[in-house]
Amino acid sequence: MINREFKNCPFGGQLTGLTTGSTRRLPVNTHYKIPRSLRTLARSLIAALLLTTSAYAQNVSVTDYSVPVSRGDNLRIDGLSFNYTTEGGDIINERGDAGLIYKKFYSSLPTAYFFDLLGSASYNREPSGNRTGTFAMDFDVQIQRYFRETNKFFYSLSPDVLVRKGFDQPQVDVILGLGYGRFINATALRKAVRIEDFLMKEGVIEDHMPKDTMIELGHIIEKEDEYRDLYDERSYQSYWYEDMSNEINKTGLVLSRNLGPIGILRMREVLTQEQINDRFFGWDINAGAQFQALTSLKGENRRPTAMAINLRYSRPVSWSTQINTDLKFDTPFNDDFGREYNVTQKIDFIYEITNKIAFTTTNTFRMTKTRLRDAKLSLASTNSFTLFIENKISLTAIEQLSKAEGAPSRQSFNIALNYRIF
Repeated sequence: MINREFKNCPFGGQLTGLTTGSTRRLPVNTHYKIPRSLRTLARSLIAALLLTTSAYAQNVSVTDYSVPVSRGDNLRIDGLSFNYTTEGGDIINERGDAGLIYKKFYSSLPTAYFFDLLGSASYNREPSGNRTGTFAMDFDVQIQRYFRETNKFFYSLSPDVLVRKGFDQPQVDVILGLGYGRFINATALRKAVRIEDFLMKEGVIEDHMPKDTMIELGHIIEKEDEYRDLYDERSYQSYWYEDMSNEINKTGLVLSRNLGPIGILRMREVLTQEQINDRFFGWDINAGAQFQALTSLKGENRRPTAMAINLRYSRPVSWSTQINTDLKFDTPFNDDFGREYNVTQKIDFIYEITNKIAFTTTNTFRMTKTRLRDAKLSLASTNSFTLFIENKISLTAIEQLSKAEGAPSRQSFNIALNYRIF
């Protein structure tokens, strides 16, 4: 909690981060060959990693960060686009697309949960004049309860809800499992490092601040909601910035008596104007039973109960890069155990080129094996460059690639205006 004395001022308070579509399995031939564009992309990512992992002079690393309460919220309108073309008096193209993403992460031992909601909708005017539309929603939840506050063993409940056009009802799959591991949100520490970079460039401080100072600065940044609860909405920032400034001044590295207007301005720029991608680190593995609670079509037989294994891993490679991986495997608990299975590997890579430009790539590999048939592999890749126009508004160029068996590679390109609600 925040320690501060007040005179004649009673108070009370408490302590209080893509375009999506229908998921379908795309078979590929046994002799699958990765497209040249994807091989080029892989080489570029390796080069970026080598550049960004060069020695940084900070006295703190992302894995030094630890907080009793770790949280993250991100809600944004993603991929909002509209295309309308006429030729003479005839409409030759009319199409609209919209996406919505909501992600929530919370961890405070002994409880943790993850909410991921991805929604998309589109419509297209056919040459006949008829308008057809599609919509989709994926809602993934994982709730973890740790056995002890100092332990990493947990049991979990993971509902997965799918809604598609043409479904009679939402499809619901549920996994009950046991697992081990934990995630920490270190985004606040990333902001502290960005503040330190700005202060050094402006000549406000003479050297990198000690590790303890950086961690405490991250803790203060993390407590913005607590400051907002303790004070009113209009005045909490003055106390918030004052505590951050005092922590920096205590290092003795400030070249003048205090941070001054330039220091406060740069702090405010990082905290209110810049878009900084979430920084997570940690891993967990979860194994359990997956069963289908509700089918998408009424009267349809439910899939047999299956064994499900999920391995997740997140790590900032450097202060400018973040890698997230998610590996899932399931096979039914019947005579087809091991003969039928699904394997999905998703890899996210984020590279902040500058404080205004970010590169993101998401690659998903799927392998599907059915009885008496060979395993089929599919690949989908989404690559995007985002220009942050303002703290909540960004412009994104998106390229999507996919490969399916018996069909040529597919490629699409889109430019989208995004709005982050919070």
